[in-house]
Amino acid sequence: MPTFKPVIITTTTATREEAEKIALALLQNQIAACVQYETVTSHYVWQDEVCRDEEIRMVIKSSRCHYKAVEKLILAYHSYDCPQILMQPVSRGLSAYLRWMKAQMGL
Repeated sequence: MPTFKPVIITTTTATREEAEKIALALLQNQIAACVQYETVTSHYVWQDEVCRDEEIRMVIKSSRCHYKAVEKLILAYHSYDCPQILMQPVSRGLSAYLRWMKAQMGL
C-alpha cells in the first residue's frame, strides 16, 4: 500500500463549472480527500501581455503518492494551455484530520 504523505495541490480554472468537474472526478477516483474552490483575481504575463482575470482557485487535499494521477486528471479536464499545478507538502496538521484524509483516499 502507498505511503500517506499529505499534500496540498493548487490550480486555477477559468470557470466554477470546470472546477466542479475536476473536483468531482478527483473525489470519485479517491485521489483527493477534499477540494475547495473560491473566486480570485489573477494578474500574470501570458504571451508577452499583462493579463488580469477572475479565476477559480482550487485547493486539493491529497497524498504525495497521488500527485501524478491528480496532475493527469487536471490536465484532462482543464481548458488552459499551461495551467498552474503546484504541490506543497504538509509537514504538520491536526492528527484527526490527517487520519480522515488518509481514510478518504483508502490509504
